Amino acid sequence: MTVQTPPEPGHYPTTPPWANPAAPEQPPVPPHEAPVYSPAYKHGQLLVRFPGEVHAAGRPDAPSWRPVMVWTFFLSALGVISALRRSATAKRYGRRRRPYWIAFVASLLGGAAFWTLLTVNVAIPYYEYYQEDQITTVVQDTLIGDRRIIKHVGAVTSVACRPENERNSDGVRTYLCTFQLATGKSSGMYVEADDKGNWLEKE
Repeated sequence: MTVQTPPEPGHYPTTPPWANPAAPEQPPVPPHEAPVYSPAYKHGQLLVRFPGEVHAAGRPDAPSWRPVMVWTFFLSALGVISALRRSATAKRYGRRRRPYWIAFVASLLGGAAFWTLLTVNVAIPYYEYYQEDQITTVVQDTLIGDRRIIKHVGAVTSVACRPENERNSDGVRTYLCTFQLATGKSSGMYVEADDKGNWLEKE
């Protein structure tokens, strides 16, 4: 008669007695101990500290990011074309694309600030000066043949007007006009004129 010994507490069998036990799993073979022609054998590795840098050394150099800044500075948002093309080339070469977008954003912001300051401080004042110079020329041409001037100072050969102040809310500005007379003498008079050249003698 066979007496079966009960298993220890907590250790119950999970397979029937007639099943063959599974073979223990073999530990992986280290790459340097695997057969030479085995896929697990790692050969041809670089014996350097940073092999990734050595692999990258054989790739073409990435395009320069400086043209992106130049194009963006002068053409504003159109500089994105240069950034896209150069970043795509850098990706194809296995290089980083971030420098091109940093250059694009920095140049876009810097260019916007520069051109805004240039417009406000240079372009607009120059345009206003040019407009006022044209108005002054119209005033002079109007005065030189005006009967009221001839009656007031005599025959006039030339006239030169100089603005004395800024235009008021009505668009009127005061000018000091100097008249060269036919007698060789000169005479001056203050006049007020609007931006169309219509004038009145200042009281």
